[in-house]
Amino acid sequence: MLADAQGSRLSGFVYHVTRDDSLALSGREVMLHQVQGQNGTIIESTQTNRIGGYGFVVESPDTSALYFVSVEHHDIGYLSPMLTLGLGSSDTVPSIVVYDTSYANPPIVLYERHLIVRGEDLDGTRQIIELLTLGNGGRFTRIAADTANPGWQGLLPGGASQMVVGESEVGAGAVYMRTGRIAVAAPIPPGEKQLLFSYIVPGEDGSLQIPVDQPTGRLTISFEDTSAMADGGGLVLYGVEHVGGAMFKRYDAGNVAAGTVIAVHFQTALLTVARLEILVVVAAVLVLAGTLAWWMVQRRGLRR
Repeated sequence: MLADAQGSRLSGFVYHVTRDDSLALSGREVMLHQVQGQNGTIIESTQTNRIGGYGFVVESPDTSALYFVSVEHHDIGYLSPMLTLGLGSSDTVPSIVVYDTSYANPPIVLYERHLIVRGEDLDGTRQIIELLTLGNGGRFTRIAADTANPGWQGLLPGGASQMVVGESEVGAGAVYMRTGRIAVAAPIPPGEKQLLFSYIVPGEDGSLQIPVDQPTGRLTISFEDTSAMADGGGLVLYGVEHVGGAMFKRYDAGNVAAGTVIAVHFQTALLTVARLEILVVVAAVLVLAGTLAWWMVQRRGLRR
C-alpha cells in the first residue's frame, strides 16, 4: 500500500480532454523520471486507475535531482512540471491533461514577438534574437503532417541565416528555417509555448525591414545600437534600458496587423575599442541564455 511505504510519495491524476468533455484517463502507463544535471532516467512506471489517479514512492530521493511525470497519448508525450523531493515528503503532482490531435485545427496564434537586434558585427551583419509566445486556444494538440506542412511558421527578415534555437518549450529538433521562414513541426498542445532563437541578417546600407505576416498581440524591438530608429505597426518608443550589461533602446506595439512592415534605420558609426570588446566577449549561446532569463522576468511588464 502507498500509505504504508517509506520514502517520498507522489500522486496525481491524468485527464483526457476531447472536443466536448474532460474525462479521467484510466489504464494508461505513467512514468516517473529523475533528472541529474544533463542526465535523465525513468525510475518507475505505473498505470492510472479507473479515476485517472496514480501514485509513486521514491525510497531514497536525491534532494539534488529533479523529478517529473510523463504520459503518452497518440504518440505525444505530456509532462508534469519539475519537482524536488525530500525524504518523507508527500507531494501532489499538477494534473496532466492530454488531447487528441489535429493536422488542421486550431490555428496557432502569435501572442507575443520580442526581438533584440544586436549591434553591427565586423563583417557588417547583425544578430537578431527572438522570443515568441505561440498560443493554441483550442481543444486539440496541433501537429504537422511533415516538414513541408509545419504546424506554425512565421516570416523572417530578408537574408536571415544561421538560425540557432535556444532553450524553448517546443522541441528544438522540430524547429527549422524554410523558404525565409521559421517553421515549427513539433506538437503544440492547448495553451502557450515559448520559442527562443537567433539568426544573422546581412548589413544593407544602414536599413532593415522586419515583416509581420500574421496578427501579433504584442511586438517589442530592442536595439543595441541606440541610434536606431524604427517605424510602423504603431510602434512607440518605450525608452532605453539595461540588458545583460549593455544599453538597449526599446520600441513597443500592441495588436500589430498582418502585412505590416517595420522599417528600421541605423546611423553609420565607427567601431570603438569598447564595441570591439563586446563583440569578442559575448558568445551567441550566452546571449540566448541571458535573454531568456531577462524576458521571463520582464514578461509580466510586457503584458501591461
